Amino acid sequence: MKDDYKSEEEEYVPKPEDFLFDEEETEEEMKKKQSKKILVRWIGLGIALLLIFQVANIWLNLFSLDSRELARTSDELSQQEHIAEYMEAVVTIQGTGGRGTGFAISADGFILTNYHVIQNREPLAVVFPSGDIFHAQVVESDEDLDVALLKIDGSDVPYLPLRIEDAIEKEKIYVIGSPLSQTQIVNEGEILNDEAPYQVLKISNAIFPGHSGSPVLSQEGEVVGVVYARSVPSIGSQVEGHGLAIPIEQIVSEIAEVEALTYQ
Repeated sequence: MKDDYKSEEEEYVPKPEDFLFDEEETEEEMKKKQSKKILVRWIGLGIALLLIFQVANIWLNLFSLDSRELARTSDELSQQEHIAEYMEAVVTIQGTGGRGTGFAISADGFILTNYHVIQNREPLAVVFPSGDIFHAQVVESDEDLDVALLKIDGSDVPYLPLRIEDAIEKEKIYVIGSPLSQTQIVNEGEILNDEAPYQVLKISNAIFPGHSGSPVLSQEGEVVGVVYARSVPSIGSQVEGHGLAIPIEQIVSEIAEVEALTYQ
């Protein structure tokens, strides 16, 4: 019996590990861990913000350089009397959540611009270089062509005549618009197309956000197109991007009211 009892005791002899136990974290240690997590999060946030600021700074510098160059060129060109006269008919169109460019095509206040400039942005205000501001109504629009015709309650407003004949390759042109938060900016370029009739006018002028709806003008001050975008070259391409405009003859043939104004 004693031997049996001893053998049972030997079977249940506790080991040293049995007397170990997990120490509970003290309140101070828990606070340290929490502080460490917060610190890591703040460091991560700081790095993310730094990267965002660096990218934003690069874009701002690029736009700043472009803005200065546009303003410099525009100042020189606007000293010419005939260009200063063209500029009087080019307006800023302000809508809900954005703005763009447009231009008057009749003395009684018809305004031409892009459809995407006014899409879902009513009410619309038209601001002339003189400082006159008008409320505008959409008379007719074509989303596929990206054109909109507006009407303001005005009379004897400065306007630009439309030229129905096709633009000519290498023809010298002007673009007047409101790019990069500026207004009344004019630059010069030429028609790049080498085919006719043109479905899209390709122009060498520098085009930036805000140029949408700008008139493409011949040297005689006649509208030959309406700017709507800029092409983006593919990665690695040696070809630079160029401005894109809707030929005025397409607009005249598609927008009945414009056709009526052209031939009246």
